[in-house]
Amino acid sequence: MKKNNRKSKSKKSLKKTKTNVAVGAASTSMDVVNKGAKPDGKPGRVVQKKTPKAGKPGERGGASNLFKTVGLFLRQAKVELKKVKWPTRKELIASTVVVIVLTILISIYLGLIDFGLIKIIKHVVG
Repeated sequence: MKKNNRKSKSKKSLKKTKTNVAVGAASTSMDVVNKGAKPDGKPGRVVQKKTPKAGKPGERGGASNLFKTVGLFLRQAKVELKKVKWPTRKELIASTVVVIVLTILISIYLGLIDFGLIKIIKHVVG
């Protein structure tokens, strides 16, 4: 069974254009939507929607915006930390012991290699 991918002709067409409008000292970008354009080319009702222009962080809002952003971050961090599966005391001790033992073994291995290379270099150099 094939799906019909053709668009319905009964829907009104929307033509969207981008314009820049100067507001005071700053310019903002606005979307002009031509709703209900007629097939004979005559425009229908025109509606303008403001879209905020992407600016530099801290350009708008000042300190209050900073506090809102920090507060939002801390709330989201708290939610994420509640999702973490924290290890039990037994798991924590076992992991710590493994890390300490492996660190000691690797340091002994590297110490022996270093000691051997020093002996070889002293023998060659004299």
